[in-house]
Amino acid sequence: MAASSLIGLIALLALLGATSADTRSSAFSFLRFERDPAAIALLGGSKVVGGGVPAIELSGQAVFEEPVRVVQGNPRSLASFSTNFTFSLSAGSSKGDGFAFAMAPVGFISNLSGDGRFGLPLGKNRTLDGLLAVEFDAYKNRVAISSGNSVKVGNVSSLKLVMNSGKKALLCWIDYQAGSRRLEVRLSDLGGSRAVDPFIAHRVDLWKMWMDRDVYLGLSSSTRSCLIHSWSFELRRVPHWIHSLPLDPNAVSKEEEAKPLIPASGEKSDCFLKVLAALIFGVAGGSLGTFCILYLCTIFGRRRPVAPEELAGKVQPVDCEYKKVEVVVLDKAIEDEH
Repeated sequence: MAASSLIGLIALLALLGATSADTRSSAFSFLRFERDPAAIALLGGSKVVGGGVPAIELSGQAVFEEPVRVVQGNPRSLASFSTNFTFSLSAGSSKGDGFAFAMAPVGFISNLSGDGRFGLPLGKNRTLDGLLAVEFDAYKNRVAISSGNSVKVGNVSSLKLVMNSGKKALLCWIDYQAGSRRLEVRLSDLGGSRAVDPFIAHRVDLWKMWMDRDVYLGLSSSTRSCLIHSWSFELRRVPHWIHSLPLDPNAVSKEEEAKPLIPASGEKSDCFLKVLAALIFGVAGGSLGTFCILYLCTIFGRRRPVAPEELAGKVQPVDCEYKKVEVVVLDKAIEDEH
């Protein structure tokens, strides 16, 4: 008994060890920036400014030096990630002011630097195809999720926030859920709580975008209108056995909408065959059940109670005696009553 318990304990520890290895995280966190922030490369004109509370002034890129792998092996091996940062944009703005959080595969353009919108790199045909970006447009006071040719836009005015007020910093959360392949963005004033519902969300299939390539992540701007006060990132890999293929509710609804009200001829024949097969199976099952019941009734119905041999000679026949009952009519009593 003790040996079996020990073996079970060892197996459990091995399983927990494998799980922790599968869920290992790639993460960094900068609550404040030093003059030369470790693990972050400052490109273009980006630099650390300020005295007591230093911040990164974006005029180029701030890129995490080590690439990460969001997709590994096959679609079941997607990883979730979360990043959050505090930022402030200068008061007033002109077209092009703002910044972007971006992720691009290695070899797209070195370290995310480029001459596109908010300093992002441009791919083939001078497009952002192959690049995932969350853009913070100070001029239009809006946030956009861009993945290739797909864009989802939300106006920050709906949150009663103004990004280019220049008075206070804002806090942003960006989360990617591997199970639903959904990218969510939340915004609040500095010191505010994280909202339950995202301000803007968009479905992004990173498997189709990058396959199993390593990617760089960073912050980018083409002007000096943005200050980054803090920045953190975490990559969480989920083991295969925890979840199956992701379910997209939008895809299910689209399939339901695409189904015709009147089935095609091929669908009719398939339906008829299914009904016929069900009827045949039901009749065969019912016949077999009836035969079994009748067979059991026949077997148990023929059995009679048998007396023990030692009582066979002691059993005597019993005669039933019948007595004749005569009914006497009292005519006299009846006559007297008349």
